[in-house]
Amino acid sequence: MRLFKTKKNFRSELKRQIKLAIAAAVGFLIAFAWRDAIIEGSKEIVKKITESTQEITIDIFNALVITVIGVGIILLSSKLLKDR
Repeated sequence: MRLFKTKKNFRSELKRQIKLAIAAAVGFLIAFAWRDAIIEGSKEIVKKITESTQEITIDIFNALVITVIGVGIILLSSKLLKDR
């Protein structure tokens, strides 16, 4: 009887991990699709804020803007999706 229960647990865990892998792959695909739009939009914002035309300055500030927004989204989603 123990073998049957272990096999059932294995199948259950395998299905759960496959679902998780598919969700992660789709999430990565969505993020990659939005990548260019986010980068170009944030570069325009940074150009207006810093009024700089130097590409290295724009890239650094762009990375900072995207990082701050990303961390905010992670914190917000972790609060909203918290197990109660």
